[in-house]
Amino acid sequence: MRYYRAVIEGAAVMASDLHCRPGRCRAPLLARLARILGAESLIVLGDLFDDMHRLVSLEELRRALKWAFGDAGGLEVYYVTSGSSHDPILPRDLHFKAGGLRVHAYPGPLVARVDGVWAFLTHGDIALRNGAHAFLANVAAAARGVRLYLEKRLRRALRLPPSWWLIMGHTHIPGMDRSARVANTGSWRELWVAGLPYWRPPSNTFILVEGGELKLARLGGEVGELPWLRRLLAPSPPIMEATRLAYSRRAQR
Repeated sequence: MRYYRAVIEGAAVMASDLHCRPGRCRAPLLARLARILGAESLIVLGDLFDDMHRLVSLEELRRALKWAFGDAGGLEVYYVTSGSSHDPILPRDLHFKAGGLRVHAYPGPLVARVDGVWAFLTHGDIALRNGAHAFLANVAAAARGVRLYLEKRLRRALRLPPSWWLIMGHTHIPGMDRSARVANTGSWRELWVAGLPYWRPPSNTFILVEGGELKLARLGGEVGELPWLRRLLAPSPPIMEATRLAYSRRAQR
């Protein structure tokens, strides 16, 4: 299997399955969240876009990312695309600037050391191509008491070193199993066509990698221990004030 390699220094936020469409893209929210948490990098594990699965040039990808992230800046964005649908088809790995972001785009899995943690990062379609089928497979397995079934099956098939994590998206079902060293980032997709609510509600979850540790959290703190995030990401507080408060809260823990 072909994969890419990277060393990512400093804290990072991982997320997936935004499915950006004209008029609705939550990438700026995720970029803002990453900055508030003091992360230097945002890692997007596929399905950033909803309807862009075609071969694209560097300039077309640059324009698409500038549209998706708006005026967000000050981050390294690592973009691991889906190979089966939704995301653009890339001729090779691409490294470029898009507005205020430095982007690294990979048309396949990425083996990365992220702030001291080794991980195999993939959208997850290499486990089962169709996202709806992947969702149903994990739901069925969970009903039998096996959580993160596809993640564990893929990790075994890849024969990863015991200390490595396998982290993916694709199923839209967030979760983390520390003993098995597998995790899923969940989904941020809200809408379907014509503005209809998507049939799988968004989990609004992400993984924060910091100081060699992984934490699965949800915007608002229902999964992890970050209950102050929703207030900080509301439109009212200035971003610099919010960032200072975030650092103060983290220093008190």
